Amino acid sequence: MKKISINPTDLSYILWNKVLENSAIKSEIYKKDFFSKIDSLENLRAQSDYNTGSISSTTSWLLYSLVIYFKPKKIIEIGSFIGKSTISMALGADNYADEDISEIYCCDMSNNIVLPKLAKTKIKQFNKINSLEMLKKLDGNFSFDLIHIDGRLGLEDFEIIKKNINKNTIFILDDFEGKEKGVINYINFLKSEMSLNNFYLLSYPIQTETKLKFSLLEKSHSAVLIPSNLIGFSNQ
Repeated sequence: MKKISINPTDLSYILWNKVLENSAIKSEIYKKDFFSKIDSLENLRAQSDYNTGSISSTTSWLLYSLVIYFKPKKIIEIGSFIGKSTISMALGADNYADEDISEIYCCDMSNNIVLPKLAKTKIKQFNKINSLEMLKKLDGNFSFDLIHIDGRLGLEDFEIIKKNINKNTIFILDDFEGKEKGVINYINFLKSEMSLNNFYLLSYPIQTETKLKFSLLEKSHSAVLIPSNLIGFSNQ
């Protein structure tokens, strides 16, 4: 039987349009409040021991939109820094907080910044702890529904992750370009044979055409790994 394949560029177009159409129902007033909260986190840089880059406003809205669309209950984040990605996902989870309680578990190896409570979603921070230490603490406690990776992971990290995912677990890889850490993480994801039990499809970062369609002006280099069982086909 001939297999049907979807290339990452086509999947990217489909995914980001679907996800952003879903979050577009949010009013411009809410969007203004969302970005006001995210921008306020810049003040936390003064508390950092290691002051580095952070995500763009476009990536913030994409993370928010992805969480609204897929409704994960247990979110893992590697590399929280000043919390822009963490709070973006928490605000997304707030949209369905009445249905079920979501939790975010995040780590930052370099800093000890305590994030302000800007969302109802529970956030558990592991500061001054690397990804492997946090994953070992969480190993066997529950199933990870969404994993946002903004730090370089090794094969040992992925071996623990592999034991704690389910058939619907989604991966978001930040800095997916060139030889940046997102691409390295994808290579290690493949080396860990993560797809043996559950086949994953790669969606590239959002395309310029789609960004402009939804009035998103800044760049985003976030790629998404989606389990094949979440991909459906329909007649148009």
